[in-house]
Amino acid sequence: MDDLDRKIEEALNEEDRSLMSEFGEQGLWAQLGGLFQGKLAWFTAIIFIIATITVAIGLYAAWKFATVDDMTAMVRWGGLAWAGLTVQMMIKLWSWMRMESNRVIREVKRLELQIARLQANTGG
Repeated sequence: MDDLDRKIEEALNEEDRSLMSEFGEQGLWAQLGGLFQGKLAWFTAIIFIIATITVAIGLYAAWKFATVDDMTAMVRWGGLAWAGLTVQMMIKLWSWMRMESNRVIREVKRLELQIARLQANTGG
């Protein structure tokens, strides 16, 4: 917790502190689980299945690449290994970007909640 976070914490009343602790920052596993919630949960499940399949294909192709003797077969297996593992990396990047956007949206909603509570307390 840095100095700014500490000052914000001190400015909150007890009700706000309990609310903020309930909706505070999520850990890595909670963020990953958040990918399987909401409107795109079905899409995330399909993407993770595809990622698992491409990892298996990429690893198998890499093993075949290392064990074949023919240069043409090596190029083919190497290309398939590269393609499978590249697709898997792209899916991971997509997942990390989606986790980050979910985190930003969560923070914006926390700010909206604080503004709404402030308006309610001031009679605005």
